[in-house]
Amino acid sequence: MHRIVSRVSYLIRNFSCCGIQAVGLSLVLFCLGLFNAAEAVSAESGRLVEKDGKYVFVESMDPATKLLLERAVKQGVITSEEYAAVIKESQERTYLLQPSFRAWYDRGFNFSMNDNAFFLKIRARFSTRFTQRYRNDAYRDSGDSKNFPELLGVFGDYRASRSIDQSSTFNLRTARLYFMGHLFNPDFKYYIQLAGETSENAQAPGALSVFDMNVTSTHTPWLNVQLGQYKVYFNRSQINSTAAMQFASRALVMDAFTANGLNRRDVGVTIMNDEEVYPVNYYFGVFNGAGPLVNRFAQFTSEEPTSDCPGGQTGGNPFPSPASCPVNQRNLNANLRTNVNQLMYVARLQANILGRSGYGEGDLAYSETPQMAVGGGYAYNPAIDTSTDNAFVGIDLANLSVRRALAQYGNGRMLGQGVVDFSTWTLDYAFKYRGFSLQAEYSFRNVTRHNKGLPCMVTNGVGGPCTTTAPQQFGNSTGWYVQSGYYLIPRKVEVAARYAWWDPDTRSGGDLIKEVDLSLNWFLSGTYDHQIMLTYSNVAMGQGGFAIGRSAPLPATGACPAGCPSGSVPLDSLAGTLIENAVRIQYQIFF
Repeated sequence: MHRIVSRVSYLIRNFSCCGIQAVGLSLVLFCLGLFNAAEAVSAESGRLVEKDGKYVFVESMDPATKLLLERAVKQGVITSEEYAAVIKESQERTYLLQPSFRAWYDRGFNFSMNDNAFFLKIRARFSTRFTQRYRNDAYRDSGDSKNFPELLGVFGDYRASRSIDQSSTFNLRTARLYFMGHLFNPDFKYYIQLAGETSENAQAPGALSVFDMNVTSTHTPWLNVQLGQYKVYFNRSQINSTAAMQFASRALVMDAFTANGLNRRDVGVTIMNDEEVYPVNYYFGVFNGAGPLVNRFAQFTSEEPTSDCPGGQTGGNPFPSPASCPVNQRNLNANLRTNVNQLMYVARLQANILGRSGYGEGDLAYSETPQMAVGGGYAYNPAIDTSTDNAFVGIDLANLSVRRALAQYGNGRMLGQGVVDFSTWTLDYAFKYRGFSLQAEYSFRNVTRHNKGLPCMVTNGVGGPCTTTAPQQFGNSTGWYVQSGYYLIPRKVEVAARYAWWDPDTRSGGDLIKEVDLSLNWFLSGTYDHQIMLTYSNVAMGQGGFAIGRSAPLPATGACPAGCPSGSVPLDSLAGTLIENAVRIQYQIFF
């Protein structure tokens, strides 16, 4: 019967298009009366089929065969019951013989099977970028040894990132493959994202990697569950995809304040409510806290073979040691996995005060009503081993993936501080209306060192004790940004501006990082899927503050009794502010 109702709806719509809906409805009801009089016609005789975005009623039986059967009924050759049975069997046969697989293209390659019990969408995105940089002489003289240092060698030696004043580079900034859809039913979703790109300041060549692999249950709107590897729901700038940005890159301060301090992704589980149903959204997650494809058991601390003796040295004991400790021993075969029972906890709360602004940065939809949201998050990530405290550079076997992640995301000052705990807070705001957008975010991180003492810098020779420590205790970090954009031509041409401010060490002076960005964006198809972006950036990076093993003051060669290790006179003793002006032209296609 529901098929007849569907056919009625179809007929009504067709009559409505002619402007005679009332007459059409009467005619349909009259026809239904005739159908009820003849049981043959009341049988399911066809179905609605979607074709090219429209629904068309298709008879289940060949029209010629059906005509012969109807004449046979009128002539009394067969009964109406026999006619109805044939029609029904034909309908069932047609249904069983139709393919259970359907494929089409709509912003991706779509595949549906078994009456939509399984759905797969495959998409791809890549963006290629040309970058022209102009740097001042400070980048040649001292370079950046604190925030984004280079890590080289087997042990991950810290080195200042130095360069000449100009550079011209092409970069495959984004290369992604997406596999998404649902299993069993639309409320059990899966998402896979593979990436093969290389970021501009990457510490290793690019290689195909799993960015996201997770499943999500949306069966209960107020209690959705996501499990696997994905972006941590913590702050707006990190949740937003690079596919929907107003600038070619995130501001430096955005990357510095991820939940774990190492990457915007992690492995864990999150419970949350449905963003499309409730005006106030909550997120609570538990993660490894070590970044994507890394678990806590990968971390270790270097110790000497002798119990209770400090490790991480090839010579010279940086701390006063008990008499039972021998002369320092190498730690190559004395790595201990500690803190492997620690996890990261993240919470976020967001209120959609007006409409739903979403997480895309600009107002590409050209909202006809104001959209405004405020949110905040907290993340606690304990026991990150940045390397054992020591006086020298590159001789501690701390996990290189952690070290490189800290350096890549601008938290290089943490290197060498031993085991640290991160507590990070964030507040964010977004507003959109008729092509105008405004977004802002504030972040603060408290860094707690497990070793409360000042790191040792110089000993009085082999066996210590420590004679010179770092000049001050390390502080916390804070930063903020504000950005705004406007569509000069709705859904086509946008201009945007951003200012970002970052203090990587609140207890030091002269180390502020300030960034100004201007962008002109052209959306060729009226969506983020096809765009050209021109972004200008100016970054001024102060060289004040301190980083273990990479900062002044350290004694000149020969000033200590047993000689000094290489690199004892850091480049940053020259001081100065690092200034970079860069122009990025980026083309993106998402299909």
